[in-house]
Amino acid sequence: MNIGTRYTLNFPSTEANGHGAVFNLNTQKLDFSNTARNLEPLNFGPRVGLAYRVADNWVVRSGYGLVFFEQSGVTTPFTLPQFPFVQTVNLISPDGTTPAFLLSNGPVYTVRSTSDPNAGLGQGVFGTQRNNGSGYSQQWNFTVQHTFAKDWSIEAGYLGSKNTRLGLPEANLNQLPAQYLSMGPALFTKVPYNGGMIAQQQLLRAYPNFTSVALFRNNVGQSTYEAAQVKLEKRFSHGLTVNAAYTFSKLIDDASSYFSQTIFTGPVLNNSGAADAFNRHLEKDLSSGDIPRVFSTGWTYEIPKVWKISGWRLAGLVRVQSGDTVAVTQATNNNASLGYALQRPNRVADPNDFPGRSVAQWFNKAAFTAAPQFVIGNSSRNPVRGPGQQNGDLMLSKYFKVREVLGVEFRAEAFNVSNTTPLNDPNGSFGSAAFGTITSAGNPRDFEFALKLKF
Repeated sequence: MNIGTRYTLNFPSTEANGHGAVFNLNTQKLDFSNTARNLEPLNFGPRVGLAYRVADNWVVRSGYGLVFFEQSGVTTPFTLPQFPFVQTVNLISPDGTTPAFLLSNGPVYTVRSTSDPNAGLGQGVFGTQRNNGSGYSQQWNFTVQHTFAKDWSIEAGYLGSKNTRLGLPEANLNQLPAQYLSMGPALFTKVPYNGGMIAQQQLLRAYPNFTSVALFRNNVGQSTYEAAQVKLEKRFSHGLTVNAAYTFSKLIDDASSYFSQTIFTGPVLNNSGAADAFNRHLEKDLSSGDIPRVFSTGWTYEIPKVWKISGWRLAGLVRVQSGDTVAVTQATNNNASLGYALQRPNRVADPNDFPGRSVAQWFNKAAFTAAPQFVIGNSSRNPVRGPGQQNGDLMLSKYFKVREVLGVEFRAEAFNVSNTTPLNDPNGSFGSAAFGTITSAGNPRDFEFALKLKF
């Protein structure tokens, strides 16, 4: 048994000249600070491992560990909001119909002072959760191994992990709350405000004096992974070694794609965000990286000497796996003017229940219907399963000894030897002409020859 702990000290990034500004959600003003996060001094990660020999050919192993990991906003550089020192000016239609400006008149905009706490008024700003804490991963496993015959072993096990405080795409905290969507077109009625006229929907937002308000590099995502694994191994003997493994697993999270916004501009809230910034439960689904079934096997065989020919080695690798999941969103976001990063369609049937799969239509497109304006579609984040993958590689090699300290290795390799088309995922943009189609694939069969000089 092994018991221990690891101490991790994550220092938050700093800006020496104070050229960063954090929006204070309480005062609704900019705070100028050299850092946006608190120091996390108590990151102790315990771990324990156990191995027990039940009999001469039976072994039980188990372990648990907690690992703190680096996360953007805590340990990576350039993680203070750059506005107003770098400003991006967005001119947005107030109702999705009226143009933001007439091209003949040109845009009208104002560059804000870089030292004014009110510089964010009318703009998009970033706040932070200073006490959010470091991200961490808990990992555990339990395996049973049995050896048999002379050089064979089989292992079965369960393993899992839970990741906490993963990075999320920035979500707009100034999105119109969903309870007001039922007001419909009345949301765009102009009402007086500060000597002018403004759409009613803007006054119903949490921060009516700002366009968008996001938590910069907000690390509040979660993921869980559980898997059952079986592994068969033949140790090297008689010129042959073999490994084979099968995994059955499930990966669930609430944000598979990390944020992609540039760190040098103001808020850029794109369609990588949430369907409802105030309801993260809508994002919990099978992960984009969920591959529930994977079988792989590999072998190496040293060909026996035949006549004067010897030293040749044959190796291969085969991998067969399920497809990953595919996100489905509407090509037209009818709620964009209300601060919603994306809109999903309504799902009325199982899109994967479709016997006539082809690259022209991979899933049942009729399983989705358009969600109109003022409606959050009921489709989950990743409702479609993409195509599985089958791949086999072969390698033939030989080592030629030129002299005592000099040799040459020759390798002939074939990748995707069966030339099975590795289809990419189908288009998940509901409303686009390409929706449901697969228009690209991975590499076909590929041959490679190599010479390696060893001395």
